[in-house]
Amino acid sequence: MLEIDIAADTELGQRAIKAVDSYVRDNVSDSFQKAEDWPISRAQITGLRQIAVSEPTKVGEFAEHQRKKAQAKLENTKKEERRSELEAEIAFWELVRGLCDGKPPKFAWSLTQARDQALPAELHDEKQPPGAQLTKEQQAARKEKREGRERWQRQWERDHYAAFFQRFCIHYLYEMSKRTKGE
Repeated sequence: MLEIDIAADTELGQRAIKAVDSYVRDNVSDSFQKAEDWPISRAQITGLRQIAVSEPTKVGEFAEHQRKKAQAKLENTKKEERRSELEAEIAFWELVRGLCDGKPPKFAWSLTQARDQALPAELHDEKQPPGAQLTKEQQAARKEKREGRERWQRQWERDHYAAFFQRFCIHYLYEMSKRTKGE
């Protein structure tokens, strides 16, 4: 657990803060005087945090669902001010989805990429030549290794998604309170 605490205070925390700062710089105007004017509400941030802790593998799906809802609203909106709010909301959920499982070149870093890089060498899958015939023992060994890799990945996701999105959400709420005149 110490490893996760250190990661949350170093690399994961720094990446979460950088992601929020970039989002705020690009999508939050100074015109948001009240917290309820922000593109993502406190309730949505709370939901994101809860999912990251309880079901980390569902964060990307949650973000995609929220993005689609905002996209549907955008398609039916004529007011320019409301359109820009919805575009900022869509950008947020696209960011969250990318932070979960974005791939290069669009995303230089994502939790999935970090997980794959952290995978211990003994759990890496060995490529078999085409048409290779494995014995029953070799098949059983491959299955055991795959199951071990999947257990390791689930544990990594539980620990790291929770730590990352905890910091991400806290920093978003911090930025919100700082820019809404202390509400």
